Amino acid sequence: MYFCPECDIAVDSEWTICPTCSILLDQKDNLTARSLPDDERYASNLAWFYHLIPVLTGLFALVLGDYLVTNNNPLLRTIFPPFCLIVGGWLGLILLGIISSYKSQS
Repeated sequence: MYFCPECDIAVDSEWTICPTCSILLDQKDNLTARSLPDDERYASNLAWFYHLIPVLTGLFALVLGDYLVTNNNPLLRTIFPPFCLIVGGWLGLILLGIISSYKSQS
């Protein structure tokens, strides 16, 4: 894995310009490989589409929560669906971490 020397984000080895700080990346001189602790790179070993898991689980929980309280009082209809959205996104993050830990072991 390659890192930008200026802003320390992971960059692809084929990139010539850093997308964050816009400095020129010299393939031989400026890119260095270094290891980061696990808490600094949460699920960085997964492709981008895996990071949609928390969004999708949150939206699914929101729809489910809204469906469950359609015939209840207005206070419950106001509070319960957003709560389900938050809990669903949090569960999606947990699921993403579990998938990431299994991917790094294989």
